Amino acid sequence: MDLVLELISNEGIHLVGNDLLLLEFEKYSGRFKSGTALHLLKRLRDKMTVVELDENYIKKRSKYFPKNEIVDIVHAATCLQENSILITNDKHFNKISEDKIIEVWSISKAIENLLNEN
Repeated sequence: MDLVLELISNEGIHLVGNDLLLLEFEKYSGRFKSGTALHLLKRLRDKMTVVELDENYIKKRSKYFPKNEIVDIVHAATCLQENSILITNDKHFNKISEDKIIEVWSISKAIENLLNEN
C-alpha cells in the first residue's frame, strides 16, 4: 500500500502506460469491492501519461516473450520507448532485464528504492 501511495503522491515520479495497461486497470477495478482500492486505481490512472507506441519498439521486444503475451510485449516496449522502469514481480520479464533492454524492478526493489529514499 505504501508503494502505491508513493507512486501517486510523489511529484518526482512520472507514471507512463499504454492502452492495454488501462484495460488491465479496468479489469482489476471490476474485481475490487473496496471503495479505497477503486479510488487508488483512479488516482494511478489519472497520474499516468498514456503514450502511443512506435511499432518498431513492439517488434523489437517480441522476441523476449511468447506470442500469446502481447500485453507484456507492449508493456516492455512502452518502458523502452519512454526510458521508464517497469515495476513487476512477473518472472517472464527477467530475460529482457538481464539483457539490459529495460530496467525491471521487483515490488520489493521498488519499495526499497522509493520508500527508503524519504
